[in-house]
Amino acid sequence: MKKLVEYIVVTAVGLIFTYLFAGDVVKNINHRYFSQSGDGAKDYYATFYHIKHDKSYIHSNSMNYPFGESIFFAGSQPIVSNAIKFISQTIYDISPYTVAIHNLLILISIALTVLVIYLIFRHLNLPVWYSLLVATGITFLSPQIDRIGGHFALSYTIVLPLFVLLMLRFNRKPTVGKSIFILLVGLWASITHGYFFTFYMVMFLAFWLWQKPWRKGFEWKKQWLHMVLQLAIPLIVVPTLLLYLDSVEDRTTWPWGFLFYRAYPESVFLSSGRPYWSWLNNLIKIRNLQWEGIAYVGLISTLVFIIIFYNSIKNTIKRQWSKAFGITNQPLVNLLFWLSFLLLLFSFGMPFIFKMEFLLEYLGPIRQFRGIGRFAWLFFYMMNIVTFYLIWEKLKAKKLIYRILLIIPLITLSHDAWFNSKSQKFYINNNLPELDYAFHANSKPPINIDEFQAIMPIPFFSVGSENYWHESACFGSMVKMYALSQLTGLPLNATYTSRSSVWRCVENLNLIMEPLQEYPVLKYYNHGKDILLFVDPHCDQINLNERRIVNISTPIDTLWGYELRRLKVADLAKLPEVYRSEYLNATLEMPDTITGNYYFQKFENSPTPIAFMGTGALKLNNRNYTNLYWGRLANNNSTEVTLSFWVSNMKRDVVPRNRIEIVTGKEKGKWETWNGFGFMEKTIAFWNDWALVEYNLKLSSPADFICVLVAPLLPKSGEVYIDNVLIRPTNHKVNYFETNFLLVNNRVFPNCN
Repeated sequence: MKKLVEYIVVTAVGLIFTYLFAGDVVKNINHRYFSQSGDGAKDYYATFYHIKHDKSYIHSNSMNYPFGESIFFAGSQPIVSNAIKFISQTIYDISPYTVAIHNLLILISIALTVLVIYLIFRHLNLPVWYSLLVATGITFLSPQIDRIGGHFALSYTIVLPLFVLLMLRFNRKPTVGKSIFILLVGLWASITHGYFFTFYMVMFLAFWLWQKPWRKGFEWKKQWLHMVLQLAIPLIVVPTLLLYLDSVEDRTTWPWGFLFYRAYPESVFLSSGRPYWSWLNNLIKIRNLQWEGIAYVGLISTLVFIIIFYNSIKNTIKRQWSKAFGITNQPLVNLLFWLSFLLLLFSFGMPFIFKMEFLLEYLGPIRQFRGIGRFAWLFFYMMNIVTFYLIWEKLKAKKLIYRILLIIPLITLSHDAWFNSKSQKFYINNNLPELDYAFHANSKPPINIDEFQAIMPIPFFSVGSENYWHESACFGSMVKMYALSQLTGLPLNATYTSRSSVWRCVENLNLIMEPLQEYPVLKYYNHGKDILLFVDPHCDQINLNERRIVNISTPIDTLWGYELRRLKVADLAKLPEVYRSEYLNATLEMPDTITGNYYFQKFENSPTPIAFMGTGALKLNNRNYTNLYWGRLANNNSTEVTLSFWVSNMKRDVVPRNRIEIVTGKEKGKWETWNGFGFMEKTIAFWNDWALVEYNLKLSSPADFICVLVAPLLPKSGEVYIDNVLIRPTNHKVNYFETNFLLVNNRVFPNCN
């Protein structure tokens, strides 16, 4: 009973500080949103849609129509959303309280983190008052606090400390019940987010290796069941859920940003924003740190780490290994500390940053964790646990006057925690009126929903394939798109998910590209139902094909200041014909090029296995730069030229991310301008597996020297070919006739003459 009261009091303290942290959010928790845009707004929508409209528990139809997406990649927190869905369908409808449940789970996780870290210190025999103060400080200094504004699944601060606590308790007294509980916690955390799965497997694999199961004295009869429960079952179940229940086979295996979103020593041990570190700005240049890599351990832990590191190096030189690695009198704590230190080095990008990026090719699934700065999180917790454990151990036997010195680290920790969390109440207190109305209202918009199959947002967006990033052209429109989808139950054919299919991305993205051929994706549409366009009339950044689609639709009504319009699938299917006539008529008035004032290369002298047209194409080099053009345009009188070319395999992972570099100058070698871009940034049309890349280049003078190069191919690009390289004055047209096709400015049209 005494223990229960103790735990209740500690939890109450955690809840009080969490309430102070959250501010006014708690007062209207079912109508407040921790994020107003980006990943956060998308995750709210995906969760709401899955609970109310999806028929499946493992597949979400909220976005990427007509394909949908696996719930594990849709951002809808599978366990939370499916639990609410199941209870609402079978027991009692709690779905109207989804926003409150979602938000409270995150906030309660913070309060319970105080309890868990407190229990870790109590397990290490630290006093109640000290454990509580330190646990509260560490919790609100946590780098995961910053994730509450968007990365909801990563904001459960309880996860890593809970792994540590469960391991400590199991190590002291192993039981099957504890192993089962460890299994359940591990499965919950792993399904919540893949990073937690990696932390779990690394920590418990290290624990069992530490037990030395190969030694003669290892009791396999007693331990095999624990190893199966803690290691084997999670290792089988989680990948099975993520991979084998997923029909998509072309998710990226090489996400962008592996070495970009990393941690740095400054992001872990320094914090230029703290008042006590401000003097550093005058002494050294602190790098511009990525938000993903920030895991500041606090001033006290930084100072203690310096001491630990110095002593470890000194004892290593002396070959006193027990002193070098035995930083505390708790062997398992030492293990977890050094494990977290190795993960810290990995979060810095080691060893890859030492010109060893080629090793990334051998990482396999680990490459999926492109935000490697997050791997510093375990070090944050272990460094603080070790720091405040050592401080107590050093001072507990001292005289009272020395123990009073404890007030210094405690006040410093409290200040760091306050500074880290003081502004969050303003960032997480958001009102999303359209999405809130869509989720809580029972009314429907003034349309017959049964006449439509999906919503197409204008401006369109397609984010998540890691190969094409097409953001919404105007800020703020996406939330209203989500709201209409939630309100009607109609899915969006746009997407904002994680690791989505590259092929499916291209199929939908093709809708807003120049329509040189029939839209392949329309064969998956129901031709008996229409598409509901939801158009932002104030957005002046939508592209020409988005405007064409709006023009062939008919207005229905308005909602939230946006236009509701009807688009028939048959009319959309005719758009390539409309575009062909429109483009050919528009170029009639353009002057033809003259001999020598343009460059066109079909590479017919070099037959290759594949070509866009004809028999030859240029194979790109995967080790060195490939030269596309080197020279001047003769007879050129324009200071703006247009470069275009066709690239193969642009529906394949990694290929669209390869880069073009263009330099210009009055003389070769004396370059005055540099331009660089990825293939996907300037893709304007698709033709089967090929994509047309086009870029307008401004020159200082018509006689400028131009050098166009393709950077060495990225790993895993495979064989990539370029064909039909064309450089022309922007205001001139180039016609080229093939047997069955007409090329106008590198665009392909059927030759009807």
